[in-house]
Amino acid sequence: MQDIRPTSRWRNAKRKEEEEFTAGLIEKDDCIYAELFPDSFIHQTEMVLEQYAASIAKLPNHPDSYPAIMKSIETAVLALNEINEVGGGGLIETEEREELCEYFDQVLIHCGFDIDDLTKSQNLERYELTDDWREW
Repeated sequence: MQDIRPTSRWRNAKRKEEEEFTAGLIEKDDCIYAELFPDSFIHQTEMVLEQYAASIAKLPNHPDSYPAIMKSIETAVLALNEINEVGGGGLIETEEREELCEYFDQVLIHCGFDIDDLTKSQNLERYELTDDWREW
């Protein structure tokens, strides 16, 4: 599976910005990514995403796995809540939230799960998989 983690995009944006600053292409005041995405935030978030993907990948592709999928989503979202809270509550904003939720979906799709069927089985709308636990 290609690297679809939002943390990879965040890390690449930081690196590109640093290279542009070092090359004199942008001013220090124009550098935003180091503040938006501290290394500790990226690292901790990446660990959560990797654990989530690993937990989903080992589940059999069957509706009987849906409770375990929801538990994996809950575990990941609660961990991300904690990471965001420790970071002052503003590290995961709208764009990051959308990227993280898309990552959750893409992992499920890659593993062959039908998200529409999953959400229906949980009496949820299609884009409500994280809503019960998400604080960001």
